[in-house]
Amino acid sequence: MKHTYKVERWEFNDFTEDQQNDWCDSNNGGGREWASYLVVLVDGEIDQVYSDAMEPEDAKFYRDLDWIAGALKAAYDFGRKNGR
Repeated sequence: MKHTYKVERWEFNDFTEDQQNDWCDSNNGGGREWASYLVVLVDGEIDQVYSDAMEPEDAKFYRDLDWIAGALKAAYDFGRKNGR
């Protein structure tokens, strides 16, 4: 069985209220609504969510965002495994 695997960038308001409570636990304290999210969808359902845990004005070159490469590699590996 082949699966579809998508990685999308979402904002807090792109999630439903239930999804916000289930998936948007950024380490951004009370500012989780200002963070951006990398959402991994498998067959249209949320499989994983990663957060940059920062507000746009905090995006600096010295921030550690190396988790993004790992998330994209996992998506690539999943796609290769499933023949996409």
